[in-house]
Amino acid sequence: MNPIFLAIPSILATVWTMASKNEKTARLGNLSFSLFGFLAMIFYAVPFLFSFERGFLNAWLRMDSFSALMTVLIACVYIFASIISVRYIGHEYAEKIITFLQYKMYFALFHLFTLCMLVAVLANNVLLLWLALEGTTLFSTFLVGLYRRKTSMEAAWKYMILCSTGISLGLLGILLLSYGAHVGGVMEGNIFLLDKLAENAAVIPANIVKLAFVFLFIGFGTKVGLAPMHTWLPDAHSKAPSPISAIFSAVLLNVALYAILRFKFITDSAFLGSSWTNHLFLIFGFFSVVLSALMMLIQVNYKRMLAYSSIEHMGLMLFSLGMPPLGAVAAVMHMIAHTFTKSALFFGAGEILIRWKTTKISKIKNMFAEAKYTSILFLTGIVAIVAIPPSAMFVSEYAMFSQAIIQHPLVAILLFIALGIIAYAMLSLSMEMIFTTDEEGAKEVTRLRSTSSGAARERWNVTHTIMTVELATVVFLAWWFTTPMAMKVIGNIVKTFIY
Repeated sequence: MNPIFLAIPSILATVWTMASKNEKTARLGNLSFSLFGFLAMIFYAVPFLFSFERGFLNAWLRMDSFSALMTVLIACVYIFASIISVRYIGHEYAEKIITFLQYKMYFALFHLFTLCMLVAVLANNVLLLWLALEGTTLFSTFLVGLYRRKTSMEAAWKYMILCSTGISLGLLGILLLSYGAHVGGVMEGNIFLLDKLAENAAVIPANIVKLAFVFLFIGFGTKVGLAPMHTWLPDAHSKAPSPISAIFSAVLLNVALYAILRFKFITDSAFLGSSWTNHLFLIFGFFSVVLSALMMLIQVNYKRMLAYSSIEHMGLMLFSLGMPPLGAVAAVMHMIAHTFTKSALFFGAGEILIRWKTTKISKIKNMFAEAKYTSILFLTGIVAIVAIPPSAMFVSEYAMFSQAIIQHPLVAILLFIALGIIAYAMLSLSMEMIFTTDEEGAKEVTRLRSTSSGAARERWNVTHTIMTVELATVVFLAWWFTTPMAMKVIGNIVKTFIY
C-alpha cells in the first residue's frame, strides 16, 4: 500500500484547527486526528520494521526497515507531544500568555511540522526529501517564535537563517550528485531517485561524489546540530514551547541524520568502501561530544542543558556510525533510547516551566517539596540520559565503547572522560535545582499543606503518566536490546544504510 495516506490525518488536523471557533473544538480535533495519525503510522510501519512486509518503493516514496523505524519514532513522540501540548499550550492560553489565534497557529504548525518529518523519512526522490527538510525548518521557525518576545524572535531568526543556509548547501550537494549521475550515464528520470543513485553509484565520478557529500554532510549536519554548526540548537530548544523542544531533540535531529545516512550509503557505494565517510563521522562526532562537555560546565538554564545533551548524543551516534558494522548497531540502539529519554526530559522541563515560570536553575527553589512527581521523574530521566543502568543508553554506550576501545583506544579514553564530565554536570545541576530550598518557601509550603488547601501540592497529571511510560520503555529496551529478535531487527535496519 502506498504510504501517501499517512499524510491525511495531519492535513485534516491542520484544516480542522484553523477552522475551529473555540478552544474546546480545536483541542478535541487535535487529539482525535493525532490519535488517528499515530495509529495509521504504527499499523503501517510495524510490519516493515519487523520484516513481515518486503518493502514499498516507487519514484516518490519508499518504505524499508529504516524508514519504518523512523516512522515509529515519529509516531510515538507525535502522540505524546500532542497530548502534552493540550495541557501545556492550554495552560498558557488560560493564563493569557498566548491568544486564541496563537493557540490555533501552534497546533496547525505542529501537525505540518510532523508531516514534513514523516515525508522526509518516506521520500525516495531526493528533491522531495530536501523539500520536506526545508519544510521542517519553515514550520518550526514560527513555533520557536510563538511567544513573539525579543529572545524567542531572535532564536527563531537564528534558527531559520542557519538551518536554511545548511539546507541550501544540502541542495547544492544533491544537485552535484545528480549531475554526477547524469555524467555517468544514468537515465535522466533516475538521477533524483535514492535507490537508482545507490544502484549506479559506481558510474558517478569520484571527485563529484566526494564534493557532493561534503556539501550534504555540512548542510544536513547543521540540522543535526553537529559542532561547529550547532549554534542554533541551544537557543531554539530553550525558547520553543517544551513539547516542540521534545520533538526537536527526540525526532528532528534523527530525521536529519537519517538523510545523511542515505547519502552516506551512496557515497560508500561509489568508493567501494566506507573508510572516507567513517573518518568524517568520527571527527565530527568526537568534537560534538567534547564541545558539549565543555559547555555543560557553564550552564545555568535547564532547557539549554538538555539541548547540549542532545548535541552530545548526536555526536555519540555519529562517532559510533564511524565504526561499522557493530558501531552502527549501537548507534541505532542509541537513537531509539535517546528518542524516548530526551522527549521525557523535555516534557518534564515543561512542567517545571509551567510552575516556576523560569528556565533559570538558580531561581527554582523547594522543587522536591512542591513538585515531587516532576522531581522524581525528571531526576530519573537524567539518570537514564547519562547511561546509568538499567537505562537502555547504558547498553548502547557499552556497545559503542567496546568497539571504540579496540579501534581507537586513545580517542575512546578521551571520549569517556568527556562523558564523565557531562554526567557530573547534568546530575549536579539537576540535584541543585530539585533539592535547593529557601527557608521562607519551605515554611509557605508547610503552611499551605497544613490548611489542606492543596495549593502547594502537585497533582499527578497526564505529563507524569507519559514520562513514566517513556522511562519504563527505556528500561524495557535495555533488556530487549540483548535479545536475538532485537539483533535481527536492528541488523536489518543497519543493512539499509551501511555499505
